[in-house]
Amino acid sequence: MTLEEIETFLAVVEQGNISAAAQYLFVTQGTVSNRIKSLEDELNAKLLFRQKGQKNIDLTPFGREFIPIAQQWTALWKDTQLLHQSAQRRHLRIGSIDVINNYTFLPLYQDFIRKYPKIQLSINTFHSNEIHYLMEKRLIDMGFVFSQVHAPNIMSIPIYREIMYVVCHKDSHYHEDLTPDELPPEKEIFLRWGADYEIWHDSFWPGRKFKLEVNTGSMLSGYLSEPGYWGVAPMSLVAMLRRHYPVAFYSLGTPPPPRICYQITHQFPRASLQESLECFSEEVKRFVNRNDTICTFEPWMMETGK
Repeated sequence: MTLEEIETFLAVVEQGNISAAAQYLFVTQGTVSNRIKSLEDELNAKLLFRQKGQKNIDLTPFGREFIPIAQQWTALWKDTQLLHQSAQRRHLRIGSIDVINNYTFLPLYQDFIRKYPKIQLSINTFHSNEIHYLMEKRLIDMGFVFSQVHAPNIMSIPIYREIMYVVCHKDSHYHEDLTPDELPPEKEIFLRWGADYEIWHDSFWPGRKFKLEVNTGSMLSGYLSEPGYWGVAPMSLVAMLRRHYPVAFYSLGTPPPPRICYQITHQFPRASLQESLECFSEEVKRFVNRNDTICTFEPWMMETGK
């Protein structure tokens, strides 16, 4: 049995006669008749009553009982094709923190899905500790975080660094090389950028007397609409905010530690993912090298203010 024979039989049943089925399938009536005859020979049973001068067909008892089998056969064949296509289409699960997914890597993701249409990306936002946990459990394939955790089965590679800046409404009375004591804590929009950042922050503003605390970079933009309000953010977030909001940014004379982004993968990735992981890693390197808001990681960059 072939798919053509089964579909031809079902077309004859649906259309009511061989002539209409031929038009529906864009073939000749002879082709339809030959396919039905070939199917009957393989089944060793008659499917249709053939009577001269009768336009509409009548199904034999065997033909009527064969209809659901034919329908199931075509459904299984289509499912098999979808399974084959799914195997050809690779699935890569990415887990990153909010600022990377929504700002820094947004152009990277957009370019990647255009360049590699057969690799299906699943992009999800988590906190850093969640990303490390998910990687250990193999629930994601690649992660991007701003904290390094030493785990036996996780490989962590630093890929870029960002300096942190004060970001505020453009009409705020701030300036370059700000000292922390020039920033009023009662107007701060505070975001926990990591353990190193919090140590730096608490050394200048103990007790954390900030105006408001948010937990993602994307939330920061909604609270810088008045002059004087301020927050601290990496340049990739600042650059994106400047495209859509009336904000300015200034350097700090005593800045927080730079943000080091780490790419994490499992030490023993699935073999079927190896090529996809390598493709994505290469695109990350290219993106970092040509992006003027971030810089490729080098060991000296661990030094604050360089």
